[in-house]
Amino acid sequence: MKSYDVIILGAGPGGLTAGIYAARAGLKTAVISKDIGGTATSIVKLENWPGFHGTGPELIQNIYEHLKEYKVDIILDEINLIEKKGKGFIIHSKKKNVEGKTVIITTGKGRRKLNIPGEKKLTGKGVSYCVMCDGFFFKDKITAVIGGSDSALMSALSLSDIAEKVYIIYRGERLRDGKLTVKKVQKKKNIETIYNAIPTKILGNKKVEKIVFDIKGKEKTLDVDGIFVEIGSIPLMEFAKKLNLKLDEEDNIIVDDEMKTSVPGIFAAGDVTNSKTKQVVVASSQGAIAVKGVMDFLKMRIR
Repeated sequence: MKSYDVIILGAGPGGLTAGIYAARAGLKTAVISKDIGGTATSIVKLENWPGFHGTGPELIQNIYEHLKEYKVDIILDEINLIEKKGKGFIIHSKKKNVEGKTVIITTGKGRRKLNIPGEKKLTGKGVSYCVMCDGFFFKDKITAVIGGSDSALMSALSLSDIAEKVYIIYRGERLRDGKLTVKKVQKKKNIETIYNAIPTKILGNKKVEKIVFDIKGKEKTLDVDGIFVEIGSIPLMEFAKKLNLKLDEEDNIIVDDEMKTSVPGIFAAGDVTNSKTKQVVVASSQGAIAVKGVMDFLKMRIR
């Protein structure tokens, strides 16, 4: 079984940055992830990374190419379990097991589902969770974006350049994103926001045909060709449950300002943590901070 000083779980902005910093610090490093980029690859327009203008996939590609300049083992695999063994940890994945003195969890979050009738059946048949991935298929079509967050509004703006019509279906009474984005949405003639609306079911046989929602007790139906769900996310860390990490009420991993978790030797960074600000630049910064924590931990261990 191959051993490492640090094993980084996840290859989004936090994990990739941690890999760069760990390699530059001379640590024997592995990055394990089922894909490169995570949810950052679904960002259609990244406007708040200093000095960069482009898409999420473009930024991730830049960071990934930077990481490959260093001696880091990049293992594309699905993580099943982290097990404590002696002073270190064993990472069990589908293809192989590896051992690490320390672990940095940067697995981010997965898309939250509506969990309403028709959603699962029609996923991939008009129901999507990624405008960057699937928006092209709805050129000149009628679409709906579910949610009122920053990602929902940015998705609606992106779709408005492709689709004939975009409905924003939001359970709140007003859009809660920053004023600049809201103004952009309001200026778009083919975007219409429906407030106080709670989706109840999605209808269609071979593809999406309608979305049904409730507005203050009254059922409404819209004819749509595509539905993009943007209602938030949930931490991806089922594999770490046996470690009994301290979590907050939303199952985020609780970390301190050095990215330490409640289990010595385990660190976390990015959207999987209890950080209140879920941004690409924050995840990347926390990945760097976590490596500093790993280095301090390893120094104390050999004393």
